[in-house]
Amino acid sequence: MRSTVSAKAMRARRQVDPNVTMVRWVLRRMTKGERDPPGVRAATQLANLHKLLAHAQREVPFYAERLRSAGFRADRPLTEEIWQKLPIVRRGDVQRDQDSLTARNVPGGHGPVRESVTTGSTGTPLRVLKTGLSGCYWDAITAREMLWHRRDRSLPWHSIRYMDSKSAIYPSGLKASSWGRVANILGETGPGYGLHITTDPSDQVEWLLRKPPSYLLTYPSNLKDLLQITRSLDRPFPTLRQIVTVGESLAEGLREQCLDQWGARICDIYSASEVGYIAIQAPNADHYLVPDEVIRVELVDDEGKPVPVGESGRVIVTPLHSFAMPLIRYEVGDYATRGGTSPCGRTLPVIDRINGRVRNMLTYPDGTRSWPLFPSYGFRDLAPVRQFRVIQETRERLILEVASDRVLSESERTVLIDALRSSVGYPFSVTLTEHDRLERGAGGKYEDFRSELPPR
Repeated sequence: MRSTVSAKAMRARRQVDPNVTMVRWVLRRMTKGERDPPGVRAATQLANLHKLLAHAQREVPFYAERLRSAGFRADRPLTEEIWQKLPIVRRGDVQRDQDSLTARNVPGGHGPVRESVTTGSTGTPLRVLKTGLSGCYWDAITAREMLWHRRDRSLPWHSIRYMDSKSAIYPSGLKASSWGRVANILGETGPGYGLHITTDPSDQVEWLLRKPPSYLLTYPSNLKDLLQITRSLDRPFPTLRQIVTVGESLAEGLREQCLDQWGARICDIYSASEVGYIAIQAPNADHYLVPDEVIRVELVDDEGKPVPVGESGRVIVTPLHSFAMPLIRYEVGDYATRGGTSPCGRTLPVIDRINGRVRNMLTYPDGTRSWPLFPSYGFRDLAPVRQFRVIQETRERLILEVASDRVLSESERTVLIDALRSSVGYPFSVTLTEHDRLERGAGGKYEDFRSELPPR
């Protein structure tokens, strides 16, 4: 029997969600302009920053004196000289001055205001306000990332990360009819599968073997565990095309390990919950491109001066459309290396590498700092260690936490401590503690090194 569809239903099908229409429009504009001359892009961004600063001066008490002292006036052009005089805002400022950072009014057209609360990896809550417009740009960048990396949306999508859904529990995990809301903006997709990050890595591998992945999204620390477990397997996931990593810095050598063991490339995404996207990995390359249509990214030295190409600096960001709670020159807490130009022809600013978070830097007794590089597979080749974490308590003392399959022998403990000292290149005092399991932090993220020294 031939089915009939009512006229009302047909009209409903033809109707397009206005948010989807807006996202598509933004995506087309970004795609059209991403190869514009750098000077054109810089001028456009400076004009957008002027609008943000004029709004902040008028509606946000926190910035009134800061902008006046820097010499900013809404009736005059914004210059780089004025911009560089603006003080840097830190996480503590946002936590302490919530009320004065909140705009009294938000311009029409920015959509509804919503609250976003994140603890990141620190466990300390941070509350920010976002608008519908900033959410629209988030969706557009998400869609652009999918297009850049030419994903076949007819294939399945797997995600192992922190999830609120109780359905994402092993052994079944979560199954959805599509990749999700943003992917649907681009058209129909294959099914989506999800598993909570707290699932034991061995069970994660079993789940992936049972549900062969084409694309896998997860945290770099979790990917390291999966690579370790499958070391003896030859191409365990033959249908896997790409791994999308989020939420943490990529460890040195992880890209190479992934390509060697699984035959799949990593596509990394650099973002922060409070500010949105910061940089997206470029197509067919390992460097990152900054979506300067939505955010200004500065890399500065310890004196606040811009670093040259090839040098690393502190990451300072300004979301361009955060009019409900502007974060102007906000220090994310990361270091990154400035890049030159991208061979792909896109003129977006380039970041060569995301070095890591400040709190993940090891401080030596003489005051020098670096990101510690542990053995490729941690300490698992030296003892029956499933997990490890190193914590710096003082400039002379480290704690090595390990979760092992059994109680370690004295010789194994000694070997692990010696290996830690060798990997960091200094004879720190090391205390080794044994645990049944090392839990992930807030949001399911995991740090294999954390410094508890006060910030400089």
